[in-house]
Amino acid sequence: MKILKKFRVFFLILLIIPCLLLFTACTQQDPYVVKIEKTYTLGNVDIYTITYSNGTTSTFTIENGTDGEDGNDVTIESIFDYCVSQGLYNEDEFTKFLEDYLSIEAGDDSYQYATNKALLSAVTVYVEQPTQSLGWYGHITNDTQIGCGGGVIYKMDDEYSYIITNYHVVYYSASMTDNKIGKNIYIYQYGVDEDIVKYEDVLNDDGYPLVEFNGGAVKCEYLGGSMNYDIAVLRVSTQDLLANNADARAVDIADGYSVADTAIAIGNPEGEGFSVTKGIVSVESEDLTMQGADEESIITFRVMRIDAAVNGGNSGGGLFNSNGELIGIVNAKGVYSSDNTPLDNYAYALPVDNVTKVADNIISNYINNNNTATGVVKLDLGLTITSQNSKATYTFGKLVITDDAVITEVSASYTSDFQVGDIIKSIQINDTTYEITRYFQFDDLLLTVREGDNVIIKLNRDGAEIEIDLSTVDSNYFVHVV
Repeated sequence: MKILKKFRVFFLILLIIPCLLLFTACTQQDPYVVKIEKTYTLGNVDIYTITYSNGTTSTFTIENGTDGEDGNDVTIESIFDYCVSQGLYNEDEFTKFLEDYLSIEAGDDSYQYATNKALLSAVTVYVEQPTQSLGWYGHITNDTQIGCGGGVIYKMDDEYSYIITNYHVVYYSASMTDNKIGKNIYIYQYGVDEDIVKYEDVLNDDGYPLVEFNGGAVKCEYLGGSMNYDIAVLRVSTQDLLANNADARAVDIADGYSVADTAIAIGNPEGEGFSVTKGIVSVESEDLTMQGADEESIITFRVMRIDAAVNGGNSGGGLFNSNGELIGIVNAKGVYSSDNTPLDNYAYALPVDNVTKVADNIISNYINNNNTATGVVKLDLGLTITSQNSKATYTFGKLVITDDAVITEVSASYTSDFQVGDIIKSIQINDTTYEITRYFQFDDLLLTVREGDNVIIKLNRDGAEIEIDLSTVDSNYFVHVV
């Protein structure tokens, strides 16, 4: 018999200030094709995605032989060029060619391809937590709680695979473990039997009710996490994953995302197994302040807002675009507004550009610390960065937001060269230079700096360009982020 006792619902009560939004009509030219690319191979079929100037996409398929190996390389441009050479189309009738021959109006199939692709990288997560309660006459009762959430396969090598989930999925403030991380953590893959049995009258060696994870359960090792980023990384045997599903794969990472992009949420609501919901990105980036996993700290996360339906157990699950690429990790949901009005489809996800940097940081620190979980360790320059002069521009059918990353406070800094009012324009880490077009990018990139790296930061100070060379970064300026 499967018994799941839900102990953790990471819902959010929001304080909403009602406002009136006024919209004006505008005219726009017909959408045109911006890009065509092969985005996935499924058996002997290649799936191509067409991106239009208004930000929408559609897909078409071409048979490629056996498992994508025996067919010839084909591009839609080469097909169109052939049709032009045969006098079927003029060179300026590419869009008409697509409409006639590729059924671009039937774009709904792209969601099926995206979801099936994403499911190969999705997992459900179950966490065993020993707890105690105080009863009559001071009697202490041992119990075992089972928490649930979702996750994604982030990276795979021959020996290990790395799973990303939320920190609050594996952490429980009432746990009797030393670090409040689950005593045992297991994952299941799509299509594999989930069989979790809790025995109320049978105790394990520690004197808590015994829990058995059966079926296709794969046991995890906790590598580290951070409450302030709400990200944790688990490690499992790659051989065990492939034994359950030979097609298991590391998730594809999206280059970016924007408002109105498709948002496909795959999670484990109520601990009942895989569930898929679909919506859009409704806000590209905002700050969300709420109670942390320890149920004491107040933490501010950078999140995207989505309208896909999510519930308790979706936490840690992946958020995917219409190409099946990861754009975020679901971590919270709005429940009520300030006047107790219920909120529907008002959820949040941690953006993929931040998530991957945090995960890589955790993995690197674990390996460099003799395979011991240390969590997130980040370069601290003693700077407070805020957004100023934010604006949106219309580019290739999408609204792209840019702002100035302005230094508003300098504390115990790595160097005295920084000044309040400086605008950060770029950061060079070793041989790679990153332009700063959003204020949060700078802080995210500090997660990628390792001891001994060479770092050069370019600033705009009163119209003049200033370059600060940090040379070889010293270990004394790294801090542990809880």
